This record gives sequence, C-alpha cells and structure tokens, in this order.
Amino acid sequence: MPGKRKTRGFSMTELLVSMAIGSIVIGGAVQMFSQAMRAHWITSQRAELQQDFRAATNIMTRDISLAGSGIGDIGIALPSGTGTLPVYPCSAIACNYVNGGSAAYPVQTGVPYLYGIVPGNNLGITVNAAQGPTDIISIAYTDVNFAINCYQVTMDATGTVATFTLPAPLPVTCILPPGLAAPQALNDGVVGLKQGDLLYFQVTIGVGANATTASAIGSVSSVAPGAGPNSFIIGFTAGDVGHINQPTAAGGSLKQLAGNTSGSATRLRYITYYLDISPNDGVTPRLMRAVAGQTPTPVAENVGYLKFSYDLFNAGAVVASQNSLPAGTAPTMITKVNIAHLTMRSQAPGATGYQGLDLQTSIAARNMTFQQEYPIAGSAY
Repeated sequence: MPGKRKTRGFSMTELLVSMAIGSIVIGGAVQMFSQAMRAHWITSQRAELQQDFRAATNIMTRDISLAGSGIGDIGIALPSGTGTLPVYPCSAIACNYVNGGSAAYPVQTGVPYLYGIVPGNNLGITVNAAQGPTDIISIAYTDVNFAINCYQVTMDATGTVATFTLPAPLPVTCILPPGLAAPQALNDGVVGLKQGDLLYFQVTIGVGANATTASAIGSVSSVAPGAGPNSFIIGFTAGDVGHINQPTAAGGSLKQLAGNTSGSATRLRYITYYLDISPNDGVTPRLMRAVAGQTPTPVAENVGYLKFSYDLFNAGAVVASQNSLPAGTAPTMITKVNIAHLTMRSQAPGATGYQGLDLQTSIAARNMTFQQEYPIAGSAY
C-alpha cells in the first residue's frame, strides 16, 4: 500500500512576505506611472505655452518691425487748439479699451502727434498688485496692401467730405501689390474702407511757386459710390469717438486741406497691444490687439504681465532700456522695442500648480532704425 503524501501550501509567513513584496512592486509601478503622467502633463503644458508664445510674439514682431513705415520721421500732427484732444485706441463705436478708458497721444508744444511707436508705460491694468501696472504699446504704419494711394483725392471746403477718383492712366506712383491687377474699390466688402479707419492725407495746395504741401489724418465715418464707376465719396463727420475729425480745430484738421489741387491718401494701421480681463469669467487676463476702426481681438489668454522698454538713438548715441522716454527725447528716436516681460501661464493647473513662462526679447523697428542710424541728408535727425 503506497504511503500517504503530505500536501503543503504556503505558510502564513510566506503569504505575508509575498504580499509585502507585491505591494512594494505595485506601489513602485504606480509611482513610476504617476511620475510619467506628471512629466507628460508638464511637457504638454509647456509645449502649449511655447505655441501660445510663438503665436503672440509672431504677430507682435510683425507689427513692431513695421512701425513708422510710410508716415515720415517726425510724426503726424493731430487736431489741436479748440475742441477735445484725440485719444486712442478706438474702434468705430468705442474708445474705452485700455483699463476701462482711453489714452492720450504724446504732445509736443501743445500739439498731439501720432508716431510710429507710442510708448504707454504703466497705462495698462494691474493683474498682480506686487508687480504693479502693466504697459501698453501702440504702433503705426501704412497699409501697403490696400492701393488707395492710386486714387486722386480732393477735399471739400468743410473738411468733412473727400472725393476719391481713379485716374486713367494710373499715376506712376501707383504700385500695386503682387497679384493685384487694379486698385481695389474703396467700398470693397473685404478689404475696403470701414467706419473708424484712419486715412493719412498728403496733398498739394495751390499751384506753381506758391504751392505748399500739407498732411492730416481723418477717421472714416461713411463710404459711398461717387459720380463715376471709379469714384467714391468718403465722409469724415465730426464727433467720431477718437476725436480725430475736428473741422473747427485750430490746427491739424482736414479742413486745412480744402482747396488742394492734387493729393492722395493711405490707410493707417494704428495698433495697440494691452492686457484686459476676459469677460467669460471676469478673472483670466489676456493679451489684446486693437486696430483702428475694428473691435479689439484677443491674441493670447492667461497673460498676466506685460512690460516694455525702448532703445533710443539720440545725437549719435544709443540710450538703452528706457521704460519711459527721457526729457528732451521723442518717440521718433526709438529704434528698438524690448519686451521686458511677457508672462504667461498654462491653461489648466496640474498637481503642482500652473506652468509659467516669462519671455524677454528685442524687436528692431526697421524703418525707424534706418532713419535714425542712416539718415538721409536733410532729415530731422
């Protein structure tokens, strides 16, 4: 008769040891998985932040690099004397976007001027009390893609209505953008003039030896067809929100262009970057871009700090990193814009909180740099 075999299982001690080892292994695996997920989240959030930075800085770099293009090297005088001084940034219906209000143009000897770059030190909202107020910046340049300069313009005696006529043949100064066979109609539904657009007029008044040149800026209030197929009537009615159209002003008004014998106009892009609070939640700060005549649009969300400084070319010497312009200098002397702080955070918090980045970079205003450092004989600087 075969002997009986004893069948043994694991002892209680062995089971406890095995469970302890298994728990350690599982715990280590869970910790590694958690760390991997945290690293993945941080990486994805930083990648998203970098994409947001690139999107914001690309558009800012494009605008700042074009600052001053087409508006000369001394700025453009705005209406002064009687009436209310002009303000910015403005759309067609409102002018209260910066910190719930508007900003005044720089003033020289009592006259407000529009420059290629207008600094706005401490004019923005305060997101973090410890950091203080943010900055705004405004940039102006001519719109070369809209061939309004190909039209001949005459101003009526009131300074509130201008007639634009397309001559035949086109003047030699009419240079069309690539791919464009003829100048666009001024009332074109896509690229045409809109209420609130700024037009920069340069005209000749008088004839012969007594002829003089003059310039002024008007804010479009209406666009209508003229008497012919290539004629348009553009209104500049007083009372625009930015106070640009002031026919009774002592200086800088369109009325002073009445009686011109020849002239043209270009559309100005006057762009302001600033921070505001998103209306969606009343909390999230965001970077905004306001273009004259248009409702401001958001460029990036979760931008909590924005500061600029400026390099100036003054009497042959570069004065670097000026937060506000020193006495005796003017915005026309700016050659470089330094983004001292563009602080942005991730869209969502993780286990360790929000991810954040702070950008510092410099952008050369090409047109202004060339005018300053390589001046044409007889220029102002």
